[in-house]
Amino acid sequence: MTPSNAYELLGELSRAIDDSLELEPMLQRFLAEMVRLLDASGAAVLESPVSTPPEQPPLVCLHPEALPRNPLYGAFWDDWSPSSLETALAERPQGLPILNAGEMGHVLAARLPGFGLLILVRPATAGEPTSDLQQGLALVAMMLAQAARGARRRTELKHGIESAYRARNQRLADIGYEIRVPVKDILELSELTLHTSLEQTQRHYLDLIRSATARLLGQIDELLDFARIETGQMTIEQIPFNPSVLIADLIDALTTNAGRQGREIHYERLDALPTHSQGDPGRIRQVLTTLWNAALVFGQDDKLRVQARRLTSEDPSLDWIQFSILGFRRPLTELQRLIDPAATTEAVQTPAFGHSGLRLTTCARLVERLGGRMWTETQDSGSLHLMLPLIRLDSSEAAPRPLASWPGRRALLVDDQTIARRTLAYWFKHWGFEVQEASTGRQALDLAQGQGFDVYVFDSTLPELDGFELAARLREERPTERSALLMLASIGQRGDAQRCREVGIDAFLTKPASPRELRELLTRLLMPLDASRQARPLLTRHTLVEYRQRLRILLVESGLLHQKLASTLLQEWGHETLIVNSGGLAIEQFRSEAYDLVFLDLYLPDVDGIEVARAMRRLEEPGARRTPIIGLSTLGLDSERERCLEFGLDAHIVKPLNPTILEELIQRFVRHGDDPLE
Repeated sequence: MTPSNAYELLGELSRAIDDSLELEPMLQRFLAEMVRLLDASGAAVLESPVSTPPEQPPLVCLHPEALPRNPLYGAFWDDWSPSSLETALAERPQGLPILNAGEMGHVLAARLPGFGLLILVRPATAGEPTSDLQQGLALVAMMLAQAARGARRRTELKHGIESAYRARNQRLADIGYEIRVPVKDILELSELTLHTSLEQTQRHYLDLIRSATARLLGQIDELLDFARIETGQMTIEQIPFNPSVLIADLIDALTTNAGRQGREIHYERLDALPTHSQGDPGRIRQVLTTLWNAALVFGQDDKLRVQARRLTSEDPSLDWIQFSILGFRRPLTELQRLIDPAATTEAVQTPAFGHSGLRLTTCARLVERLGGRMWTETQDSGSLHLMLPLIRLDSSEAAPRPLASWPGRRALLVDDQTIARRTLAYWFKHWGFEVQEASTGRQALDLAQGQGFDVYVFDSTLPELDGFELAARLREERPTERSALLMLASIGQRGDAQRCREVGIDAFLTKPASPRELRELLTRLLMPLDASRQARPLLTRHTLVEYRQRLRILLVESGLLHQKLASTLLQEWGHETLIVNSGGLAIEQFRSEAYDLVFLDLYLPDVDGIEVARAMRRLEEPGARRTPIIGLSTLGLDSERERCLEFGLDAHIVKPLNPTILEELIQRFVRHGDDPLE
């Protein structure tokens, strides 16, 4: 190798050294290039323990990875140790390398000042390294050492900045938690006070306090969410839910909100959405609500298009769903910057999106944690898209009808609040249970030792042992007892669902729990467990609403009070309800939409309800499914019921509505299963 060739090769080799922040990839590129240019059989960079950051092993880069099996490389280390080699190289004039020559080839070792060692292995066929090559290699080694030290410093600086950033966000989260507690107390006290006797002016002022407090609490929660994501404390739940129901509820709420602003929502469901999934419905609701509310503010015109579709999935255990919002007015480049997963708090405040920037960035981070992604498209009027994966669940399980009583069953009720415990005891005794009570976790364990119970109901916060500890002890000390464990939490927190699964809790509700909810839970908890299933899925309030058969109900009622009562009950039971107050609107709705049930006021202001029912029957096609029509009136006469049946109605119910009678009547006209009345 001539001097000019040596310096040309070393000059080319020096170009493989860069200012990369990633140290190891840069060293690997350099070694690969050095082996190629210098006809070597291998090369290595060994970091000195002295220059290694605390609590990290020294960096070792080999090319190829099998270099330790090279006889020349192995023989070299028979003569040297890293420390003795560093000492010898430090004494070499002008930083020249040490050369070990043999019949099979040569090994060159150069010092990387302030970093470590550079080793080059060349076979005998490559020729003996010239003095020019050795001097040039010493210069290249100095350049490489400088670049390696710089990369180390930049990495440490980056980690220091990230650590300070996390510490700041942790402090923000801590302050947020401290502020949230009294703000939540103010909100709850406002709610309680509004249920007392107040003058009109007092009620107005208290409403303003409640609204302002609710907004403040929402803003605190947004900051906490962002801080949790940044500090790695964001918890994603995994509970069963029905995406189809969740989306339908959200569209209803969005349509109502849009109507108040004089806007119109056009919803397109391009595919049938899954009905049995596992995921975090609360976070999904949060993301979609934020995005759709932002779309209302920044949409292109008075009509906003929202699309939902189910995507094909190669994984049989997953369903992918996509949501698209079409028609954005604001610059999509700024929107894309906000939803970029790398966005920071400094990047989320943009002139175009104002305070919504933090919400949108938090949404993007949440979507990333949920396993999905968000992106924008600039075609036409601009659009925002969101994809989410959901775990697919078995859809074979049908919802059982809530039982009325459980004679002979035993229940242990644990709560340190006497009133709450006695209220539960009243209902459980009413349903036929033999009831025992305890006020502490240890007292509950003592009672459980002497006798078995079919169901344990306990608060999350108890003296001596909290609810989670109590559940863990019950499962540990009574492993063969398949009792149902039901937690009624005074305050629900993120991560409770996962903790429930870990300790073997079967059902989780936040207080207050209605008697209906308790009956539905007990019905499912006390059913025999399918032998093919190892454990019950965790039951929650989400589960209860979505297990109920969801009906599309047309309520034709002119009285505002009766409208409010009926719609509240129907929506509480999970049904989709449309309210109209005239016969003409009722007939038009019946003609244009399919309904599972119709509740019809027999004495409408504009027309006799019987005539409306007859018109609806004429609209039904021969051979098609008959829609049940139930007459409503304030008259409880037998003649009223007979008149309904005579003219094509299916039943009659007296106003004001009795919830028990109304629920039983609905059950009469639906078929049990996943898809009502289909």
